[in-house]
Amino acid sequence: MSPKGFTRPFSSTGKASLVPPLPWRFAGDLYVIHFKTNPDAISALLPPPLSKSDKPDEAFLWSTHFAVYPDNNDIIQDINPSRTQYNVVVIGLPCKFNGTNTMLSAFQWCDKDWLVLMSWFLGACSKMAQIEESKTHPLMSATKSNQTGELGTNINRWASRNGEKIVNFSINPSKNININDLKFYTDNLPLTCERHFPDVHYPPSGKPEVHDLCQMIMKDTQFGKITAGDATLEFGKDENEEVNLLQPTKVLGGYVLPMGFRLMGINIIHKFL
Repeated sequence: MSPKGFTRPFSSTGKASLVPPLPWRFAGDLYVIHFKTNPDAISALLPPPLSKSDKPDEAFLWSTHFAVYPDNNDIIQDINPSRTQYNVVVIGLPCKFNGTNTMLSAFQWCDKDWLVLMSWFLGACSKMAQIEESKTHPLMSATKSNQTGELGTNINRWASRNGEKIVNFSINPSKNININDLKFYTDNLPLTCERHFPDVHYPPSGKPEVHDLCQMIMKDTQFGKITAGDATLEFGKDENEEVNLLQPTKVLGGYVLPMGFRLMGINIIHKFL
């Protein structure tokens, strides 16, 4: 009998695979920061055939606290939460592909090893980082909020890598909105990712194993109560990071979107090879 599994390591039953088969179900809170930055820094990160957007100085950060489960598993409480709960920070750069709006996933960090692997399959190419969120409790005498994006609640998040804080943001939701109020964000979707697996042959073959642009296929997307308010955003420095080149010149707003969806897979829209 041959070993089984969706990803290595394979085993007799397939349970040892780091990532389960698609599709996957996601649900949780999405934090979005809309900001302006140096348009030349954005352009320098866009691989042809992607080109600059109609607003070439605008960009997005989003960060999630999500749960993800295999679509065929209905007994989610039986799965170790360390295999399902995760945090992520993504820098999205609005751009165009063949004249159509999209957004490039330029940088991404997450806090689970299985999500690193999952993201590389999908082209998002995460790095491991420590991602933290400020917490309070509704019974604390100093506050009446519970840090879930409700009005009047200040949310603080940051990501650290190699002992250096590389992302620090806050959102102070002050009003309720609906998804139609976020067309400046949703009109730049779906997200485009650049998949790249390097040439590891010896002697070198002269070309990467995989190099393409792809977009994730999502279904059954639902949103909860969306809130909006003022926000702050700052990028730090690290010898292995360059996100600080996108330092905000102006923060336009922050948003909290409870959401859920099914991820079916990817669609390759351009092959470099």
